[in-house]
Amino acid sequence: MERQKAMQYLKIFLCFALLCAQSTSYPLDSLDPDITARFEDVTQGMRLIQNYTFGTDFDRAIGAINQLSELFDPYGIAGTAVINQEWERYQPFNTENFVFTARALNLTATIPKKGGLMPGGIHSGQIWTKRTFRPGSDGFAAPMVYAFEVRMQVPSGSGMWPAAWFYTKSSVPGMNDGSEIDNPEFFNMQNQNQFDWTGFQHGPGQGSQIYSLKGKNGVWHPSVDFSSDYHSYQTLWTPDAVYKYVDGALVDAHQFKWTSPGSAHLGVNLAVGSSNSSGLPGLQPKSLKQFPAVLSVEHIKIWVL
Repeated sequence: MERQKAMQYLKIFLCFALLCAQSTSYPLDSLDPDITARFEDVTQGMRLIQNYTFGTDFDRAIGAINQLSELFDPYGIAGTAVINQEWERYQPFNTENFVFTARALNLTATIPKKGGLMPGGIHSGQIWTKRTFRPGSDGFAAPMVYAFEVRMQVPSGSGMWPAAWFYTKSSVPGMNDGSEIDNPEFFNMQNQNQFDWTGFQHGPGQGSQIYSLKGKNGVWHPSVDFSSDYHSYQTLWTPDAVYKYVDGALVDAHQFKWTSPGSAHLGVNLAVGSSNSSGLPGLQPKSLKQFPAVLSVEHIKIWVL
């Protein structure tokens, strides 16, 4: 009797495996998508686990500072300290640098009293998820694949440096080895502006290129003014690769492993200005008239497989 039951279970398992093998749709047949597939097709079959919609309208999930603080932190790795020769000083949650509109959250850079166009002279806002992410890392039930969509409108103007990125923001020694995923990162500086998308990976886990539309200096220039409207910046993250999409179309894909001992947080921030004239030439605002400057975030969505 036990042998017959075992054979029945084996037949059921083999039938299920055969169905999966015959499937031509992502994600049953592979953790890695067809490079011709659009993001909305890639995420079919994945489960939406988070939909952070920002704004004060009745159908938005997060429309006040107290709601924002339940799910996000206002600091990354440095609190209000100025690091990496940047000019902004990120602020705790407040109604000047975190401004809700009907349908969005505006991360707003301002010039405070006694501030100015200098290192630490600009106040700005950023948000970091309290939830962490790492494909296939947290045991048997861990998601093997994550997909993210950050829909936002970036600012124009010299010195603006908006980004959405993944990083281990733990201050515990040994938890961060520099692993990082960016999508997007805009540099309004010499030879680059809001028309030029970039999205890099950093850290020991960087691998070979799978696909890319990027040209010289790692820039994709589709002749689109990304500051003129909202755009969707989408990332598919498997244990061995990262795929980056803009408005549904694949722009760049690389083999990549997250090697930091700590898992990743997702951050969205408006950096402004840098004194690194050799590495980031011209990344400085030129006038106080550029402020307040706004990075407007409409929503953040997260799927898992």
